[in-house]
Amino acid sequence: MNSKYFIFAFFLILQGCATPGWQSVKLQDYLQPYIGQSADNIQQNLNLRSLGYQTLKQPQKTNQNLVFTVLRPMNIPIPMNMGISDGSRLSTSTTYSQSYDINFYCHIIFELDQQQIARSIRYEGKAC
Repeated sequence: MNSKYFIFAFFLILQGCATPGWQSVKLQDYLQPYIGQSADNIQQNLNLRSLGYQTLKQPQKTNQNLVFTVLRPMNIPIPMNMGISDGSRLSTSTTYSQSYDINFYCHIIFELDQQQIARSIRYEGKAC
């Protein structure tokens, strides 16, 4: 029974590592020039979709922050037939007939000063 959970967790980790399109280093490099710019300018010019990121909605702006929400969808296969264990190893007859989709979110938060100028960037969420 425990081996089923271990294998499921292992495939979940592999799926997370293999999900294409999420390159946070490139994102950080892309966002760095926006430090020192006004919140209005960032809203008008920052296009995360052009980098291949899915965004949920328009950015949310407060007096202190400008927040962009990026979505990272993942498809997780559900193992249906775990095979037969002979005591020394697990059979390799695992099949995947179903899967489920989950979404991870990353909030890209530009911290603004009193003049609405971006002074720093921070990230929150499981997809960052």
